[in-house]
Amino acid sequence: MKTVRNIGIIAHIDAGKTTVSERFLFYSGKEHRMGEVHEGTARMDWQEEEQERGITITSAATTFDWKKTTLNLIDTPGHVDFTAEVQRSLRVLDGAVGVFCGVAGVQAQSETVWRQANEYDVPRIIFVNKLDRVGADFFRVVDDIHEGLGANVLPVVIPVGSEGGLRGIVDLVEMKEFHFSEEDEGRTVTEHEISAETQELAELWRGELLDKVADRSDEVMELVLEDQEVPVDVLRAAIRAGTLDRSWIPVLCGSAFRNKGVQPLMDAVVHYLPAPEERGVVVGVNPHNQKPLERKLDAKEPLVALVFKLQVDSHGELAYVRIYSGELKKGGSYLNPRTGKKERIATIFKMHANQRNAVEKAVAGDIVAVNGLRFSATGDTICEQKSAIVLESLEFPDTVISMAIEPKSSADRDRLLEQLARLVREDPTLNLSTNPDTGQVILAGMGELHLEVVRNRLIRDFKVDAKIGTPRVSYRQTFAGPAREKSRVERQLGGKDQLGEIDIEVIPDDNEKGAAVEWLEDGGLHPDWKRAAEDTITSCLEAGGELGFPFVQVQVKVRVPEQDPEATEIGVSLAVREAFDTIEARAGSVLLEPVMRFQITTPEDYFGAIHQDLLRRRSNVDNVELVQDIRRLSGTVPLAEVFGYTTNLRSLSQGRAAMTLEPVGYAPAPEKVAERFRF
Repeated sequence: MKTVRNIGIIAHIDAGKTTVSERFLFYSGKEHRMGEVHEGTARMDWQEEEQERGITITSAATTFDWKKTTLNLIDTPGHVDFTAEVQRSLRVLDGAVGVFCGVAGVQAQSETVWRQANEYDVPRIIFVNKLDRVGADFFRVVDDIHEGLGANVLPVVIPVGSEGGLRGIVDLVEMKEFHFSEEDEGRTVTEHEISAETQELAELWRGELLDKVADRSDEVMELVLEDQEVPVDVLRAAIRAGTLDRSWIPVLCGSAFRNKGVQPLMDAVVHYLPAPEERGVVVGVNPHNQKPLERKLDAKEPLVALVFKLQVDSHGELAYVRIYSGELKKGGSYLNPRTGKKERIATIFKMHANQRNAVEKAVAGDIVAVNGLRFSATGDTICEQKSAIVLESLEFPDTVISMAIEPKSSADRDRLLEQLARLVREDPTLNLSTNPDTGQVILAGMGELHLEVVRNRLIRDFKVDAKIGTPRVSYRQTFAGPAREKSRVERQLGGKDQLGEIDIEVIPDDNEKGAAVEWLEDGGLHPDWKRAAEDTITSCLEAGGELGFPFVQVQVKVRVPEQDPEATEIGVSLAVREAFDTIEARAGSVLLEPVMRFQITTPEDYFGAIHQDLLRRRSNVDNVELVQDIRRLSGTVPLAEVFGYTTNLRSLSQGRAAMTLEPVGYAPAPEKVAERFRF
């Protein structure tokens, strides 16, 4: 495992992630032709939808060798609608390369993926890309990353030249200048003495580098104080140690599209990012008693693996698996502790985008795809039955937008539901439900682009003939105030007496994401009856009462007095429903609308018109920055107010402004909006 690196490339959309990935494949010899995103030839963007749009939609995995090290690479999407793809990749990766645009610097999705990497404590290096562009400024972007993301940045290279005059880089560790041949697509890297025009700047940044590293490394400190040259291997080892414990983040630079600076970035992955065994131990719980367990990252330990992604296509279903310890063997039988069922591994593949290379086994540190899993979902653990362990699963954000899907004929309904179920199984940020009043199938997702991609896959990949409605906002509601009701039911149903009694209190709570049910007294209620009562509570909350939207941000406190011996399970459920009917009428409800965090970049000329338009849309602009002649606005806005806003923004800016949206939660909607949904 010492010669393995499991890494991901993360960034805002259009920062150049896939272009960097394609150069990795080309320079390592994995691919003999350099794929380009704008031409639709990128190996890592293999889906037809990705090639047409020129963006990454789904994470793609590959494996290649670089300088006696095996790199397992995942290229992740940059669009916020597909941020779950980034999240589940970071969950299993040991390191990441954050790519930033040399002109735009820190952008909205940069912040999101950075936050996700912090959540999983992933060591990172940074590549400041697109330094050949007009307006690019490496040092400004470094400051932007430091201030905007709170990252302790450690530049280990600086650029030679700028914009159209970008010639190469200076490696501050080796104190050498490197140029990249334009005649053979950057494959030939030549080493030079640092040019006179760059020497002073290089010495300044070399001093900054040594000062930072010396503060953490006694060995480097001693050499610096004695005014001795710090050997390259000593300095690299100290930088590596600080990167692994997150003391700093090494920063490199170049232009992937112009084939400058990529090989030093690949070297930095090997030098500074961790091998799997350097990430410590994997932590989980015993499924039988819920006690914490630890497992060494070692091939000799019992198998522990995490299913982090499912992929459905015309060839069937693939499960992507990260192996933390032990060996996964073709034909082997393993336990899924969540379901309690055994899974048999039919085939194991090393993936190269959508190309499958079958192998007989995979070991600790590997990331592979398998087929044959029948009962496992995203976030499930696969382990040895005699050494069962459950790893922390994955949680995904709530959906904010939905659309109705109807089969063209009743004969198509079963096929439509089957294919939708496959898509929902693949993508945990999709939610499938049926409107009880209209019978319509409702599919909810993370944004307009998300649903548009799903719609195209249904039609193109799965050949489903269906009527697809326009997207709609997914509202929620909460109670206007606290309320409590004690309900007793004595009723005859189906020739049997049904009796039940329950006391329910609801309390609105902004800190709750959904609904939290707490039993204060259970009166000796049978466990099966408690589950039935909880299921009825959940059903009442999801039914939506007067407004018809699920209740969220609420605490539900349940009390059952000493249980009547003649009480029944149905009676208790009926008492729950009656209590909720009274509580809804007494407490009242508040409509909650999804709120999005936006970031808009626009030339200064169009700032006034865009700002005024945002204010008309009930937005809250909380930050406005001016970078050269580009304005960057950020704030929050109700999703309903920016439905299809991209077209309007293009009109206001003659196509020169860009916007990103990210869901941040729910907020009370104005009464005039709520009135549209009241009966």
